[in-house]
Amino acid sequence: MKAWFLLFRPWSYVATLVPFLLAAGIRLQWVNARWGYWALGLLSGLLFQATVNLLNTWGDERSGVDDVPGAIRTTPQIHEGLVSMRALLTAAITCAAFAVLIGIALCLYRENGVWYVNYALLGAGFIGFLGSVNYSTGIKFKYRGLGVPFVSFLMGPLETFVAFALLDPPLARGLPQLLTCPQALPVCILVTLPIAALVGVVMHGNDMRDIPTDRAAGIVTLASRLGPKGALRYYRICHVLPYGVTLCLLALSLVPDGFNRSTYWLCLPFLALPLSIRTIRTATRVYRGNPENPPWRGLERASGGILLVYGVLYALSLALV
Repeated sequence: MKAWFLLFRPWSYVATLVPFLLAAGIRLQWVNARWGYWALGLLSGLLFQATVNLLNTWGDERSGVDDVPGAIRTTPQIHEGLVSMRALLTAAITCAAFAVLIGIALCLYRENGVWYVNYALLGAGFIGFLGSVNYSTGIKFKYRGLGVPFVSFLMGPLETFVAFALLDPPLARGLPQLLTCPQALPVCILVTLPIAALVGVVMHGNDMRDIPTDRAAGIVTLASRLGPKGALRYYRICHVLPYGVTLCLLALSLVPDGFNRSTYWLCLPFLALPLSIRTIRTATRVYRGNPENPPWRGLERASGGILLVYGVLYALSLALV
């Protein structure tokens, strides 16, 4: 049971939870939100992430990346014989099947006695499914240096839109008309950008640790492509960017009405700033100690904690505003 618990990596599910919380925060004060759909959609999203986690282990084992001298085996259960490769693949396929079944069912909704198909949700879910099965298997975005930007998109704007489409299917049905508004798309990108940056930097922190062994295994990640100095710069940007976006939203909220009591709630996410400063300082100190091969450890864990704290505060601030 402990082996399977570690293979499923439930601590990583914060990357799925936060986009759903963001959508819920924005929609919290609206009427007629379909919270049952939202909850089932969250379950489907968690199953999709479980699929990615299991397939990632399966793909890493087949690629031989953990066999490189000096590599850190984050999931040694396969090498110890506790779980077979066949059982691992079976579990991944089972999670994917349940996620797809729930997702397809959620694409049907009823309004005024008439059943509709939520095609926008269906399309977004299909993109999410393709991303789940092609991250470290199939196309293998992870090994082509595209893992971080791809996951930033999937678990940032795309997953937030999925949660929106579940809470308000008629709004999702009117997506083509919504996007004709010139302000709509930039605002959607701006609002989801902090989550995309923090989700991506969790994975990037893990890749920073594995730069030497990934290069030895012939695997290309964004971190190995940028090198230690460039990877550290990207790590800093992704941690600072959310607070810059929060300032932009604060400035935009002042344009029509000036300061009012609700505007101050947009300052809530800055409570997470000390955590970001601390992890940036830690990563920088380790880099300066050995610029050629920095022994980075625990960056993904620190970034995951910041994602959770910032995400909850960000969602709460948007709900209050």
